[in-house]
Amino acid sequence: MSDETDPIVDNYARPTELPSGLQDFLAYWTSLRDAAGGVPPKRAIEVMTIPRRLLPGIGLIDCLMLPDGRMRIYYRLLGTGHRHSTEHDYSGRYYDEVYTPEQVSRLEAEYRTILDSGRPHYARRASLGPNRDFIIFQRFLAPLLDDSGAPRHLIGYWHWEPIKP
Repeated sequence: MSDETDPIVDNYARPTELPSGLQDFLAYWTSLRDAAGGVPPKRAIEVMTIPRRLLPGIGLIDCLMLPDGRMRIYYRLLGTGHRHSTEHDYSGRYYDEVYTPEQVSRLEAEYRTILDSGRPHYARRASLGPNRDFIIFQRFLAPLLDDSGAPRHLIGYWHWEPIKP
């Protein structure tokens, strides 16, 4: 488990050496945080300031709070790296249109933790790829504030590991 000075919520074993894209994404989000003096607002995201090579792996997620306290999660944007790796484009779709209720519940709990912590979160997971094979990705998700100052958005970067023959 990480200590309070570590900017990473580390409930998954984070390697000591990350792929360069993940390192660059973390540096990008940290620069936004430092400029904002805390969790940055979503409006601080400017496509022209994101390192160009990161764009295919970038994702923006909205966490919409429902009156009953539940969260509805929406893929605002997933870069072309997602579509290339999975052969699916989930941009513009809600999680409950893509995942099982159990998966949605687990992801909602995880995303609430990220939003509440104000810190980036690392994970390494499997996803279904082309031909129904599992592919591995590493990703960071980091919180962003809405216009009222509430943490309601996530920005992330996914690094898709090469498929081994």
